[in-house]
Amino acid sequence: MNRTAARSAAALAIVVLLGLSGPVASFAGTTTSSSTTTTTVVSTMREYRAAERDYLQQLKVINQTFEAAVKLAKSNFNIAIAATTSASDRITARAALRLAIANATQQRATSLIQLGKPPFKPRH
Repeated sequence: MNRTAARSAAALAIVVLLGLSGPVASFAGTTTSSSTTTTTVVSTMREYRAAERDYLQQLKVINQTFEAAVKLAKSNFNIAIAATTSASDRITARAALRLAIANATQQRATSLIQLGKPPFKPRH
């Protein structure tokens, strides 16, 4: 009976944590600025290539940051799993992994929105 109660409490804690993390995180960083997306308008191929190179470099940094955050979360999970002795500790470690990956995904999505659309190729 204790085992079932511990699992139920852990599952409830996970649901509450995941349910509150999104709204709390979104309200914590709210600003009053208008749309932050930008689209680079270029008139020559030289400007287009430079704008595209900058865009792709920023996209690469965003993706590398995301991959590093996921890698760190998995590393922390492996360390936590190696140190656990009970099922509730393993459940907590898995919940922390899911939460860390969800936060990394949310940060990546926010960064991609701020980056905006790629530059348009000029017509000749």
